[in-house]
Amino acid sequence: MCLATVGVLVRIDDGADGDPLWRSGEVDFGGVRQQVSLACLPTAAVGDGVLVHVGLALALVDGNGWLP
Repeated sequence: MCLATVGVLVRIDDGADGDPLWRSGEVDFGGVRQQVSLACLPTAAVGDGVLVHVGLALALVDGNGWLP
């Protein structure tokens, strides 16, 4: 079984030379913070809810479900 968890993006690091594949961010999971890859979410911004699986942010989410 796989588990993905929703957290809030609190900080973004654009990585080496601004390459989007090295973009990462710090996500807050209710008080626990973890560094995750943002390579799949080039439009993610601080304050966005993100769905994270094994250190990779896969989708943007909001309080009412999935964002379009």
